[in-house]
Amino acid sequence: MGRTLFILQGGGPTAVINATLASLLEHAHPHFDRVLGLRHSFEMPTGAPFIDLTPLTTANASVDRARLAATPGSLLGSSRKKVKDDDLDQVLDLIEAERGDSIVGIGGNGTMTALVLLSKAASTRDIELQIIGVPKTVDNDIPGVAYAPGYGSAARFVALAVRDFGFDFRAMSTFDDVTIFETMGRNCGWIAAASRVLSGQNGYPDIVLIPEVPTNEADILDAVAAYHKEKGHVFIIVNEMMTDKTGGLIGEAFQNGPQDSLGRSMYSLSLGTGNYLANRLWKELGLQSRCLRPGNLGRALSFCVSEPDRQLAADCGRHAITALLAHETGKMITVNEDFNLGLAPLEEAMATRYLSAQFLTSDFKAVNTAFETYCRRIIGPVEPVFDAETAASFWI
Repeated sequence: MGRTLFILQGGGPTAVINATLASLLEHAHPHFDRVLGLRHSFEMPTGAPFIDLTPLTTANASVDRARLAATPGSLLGSSRKKVKDDDLDQVLDLIEAERGDSIVGIGGNGTMTALVLLSKAASTRDIELQIIGVPKTVDNDIPGVAYAPGYGSAARFVALAVRDFGFDFRAMSTFDDVTIFETMGRNCGWIAAASRVLSGQNGYPDIVLIPEVPTNEADILDAVAAYHKEKGHVFIIVNEMMTDKTGGLIGEAFQNGPQDSLGRSMYSLSLGTGNYLANRLWKELGLQSRCLRPGNLGRALSFCVSEPDRQLAADCGRHAITALLAHETGKMITVNEDFNLGLAPLEEAMATRYLSAQFLTSDFKAVNTAFETYCRRIIGPVEPVFDAETAASFWI
């Protein structure tokens, strides 16, 4: 009897999540006779719960796979639904009906947690099912994964956006006081920290605020006032969520957005930490302040994809098939800082990986040159622009 592989994509899409899917499809042949994609992860829309991906596994589908790998979004659709017992049963019912024996889940911490629950539910029902998780998240917060597929492209976007807007901001410095650029990142500052990677090309940003380096609003106001007195303008990067030194959230009362099904505040749908700080700077210091919130654009733009990130996403897909063929189950693909892939129990992904102390500074730069070296490896090469030192001789 032939083998049937199920694949799902969960959580927020990244610019390279389909590269993982394309790689899975390429390497599934000839080992799996059928490959089926669950639509919208564990939500499984009634009437059309899966897509038959088998035609994309054949040798003559290489062009389509290449296009898929370069396509943003998630081909299978995604979900942030909190998985319940009924959802697990529906997925297992479908897998049994289609005689599936393996499933690969591409996602972040929440998806890996759901796969752990699926494994337990399958065991309870005496269903033999191989389960492998492939990491995916722009937040870069999965333990055991030094570079999560998706992070490199989001980091590249932020690094380039901050560098380029820095030049724009300098040109507007006679009438703009403060610009705040708010990044995604939820509880950790990996994306915001990427704003420092190209800072040598124009000296920006001035201030980087991340959860791993907590501060107080009064200290932020003092720092902004000092930078403004010295330079006449200030460029600030802030994570979408910021903690103060007491563990509270800066501007928490201002964050009036909804919660998702997992009970997490959806900061991207609130007024935002960046807008809160802009308002405070105007009221307390009288500084004209604007907030830039690119939000999901930073993870979705195909023209800003990091090639090392895309290759890593593909490598993880290939490694997942290798793990299945080695009869591994209940494991997640891991990645070390040398881009070597391994396996670890899915349960290890049920925590949050924060920026480590080796990367952090205690000042308002947030991260050091060690982080910049680390991050440059995953954002890919960047062509230099007119360098700051030369350009400075032309500025009046």
